[in-house]
Amino acid sequence: MKLSQIGGEQRNNYVSYVENRWAQLQERIVGRAEAAWKYLMLTNSGSAVAVLSFMGAYKTITPIPHAHWMLVAFLLGLVLVGLGHATAYYRATWLFSGWRMDISKFYADELEWGEVLARDNDRSSYFILADVIAWLSFACFFAGLGFGVYDLTTL
Repeated sequence: MKLSQIGGEQRNNYVSYVENRWAQLQERIVGRAEAAWKYLMLTNSGSAVAVLSFMGAYKTITPIPHAHWMLVAFLLGLVLVGLGHATAYYRATWLFSGWRMDISKFYADELEWGEVLARDNDRSSYFILADVIAWLSFACFFAGLGFGVYDLTTL
């Protein structure tokens, strides 16, 4: 049913749903953006400190044989976390953009309410890429940990 054909309480319910969904999607975008900025600041500064500390300590202690591979694994894991944040942000932005476009069409009587919901449901399906990136980052952490445990057991 198109918006112009809906009246009274049902129209108010649809408009209320639209406003709530809009706020939910907007909140996801803002939340992802804030998390990404915090992550970037924390990981970049933390990584810089870790690398500089490692370089300074490397001259004064017996080098750990696979230290460079540990560092590579941890840094790759951090890069993947950043990629995961970016992926989540752009996914939320894409969801919101699609919702906004469909609501504009609904208000212009170009889409019926059922179509708006069906299209939103189609867009909101399971998104495996974010999970793959998260698990790859976790695997990098364990790879770096594995190098460290191996080196400690062979010293």
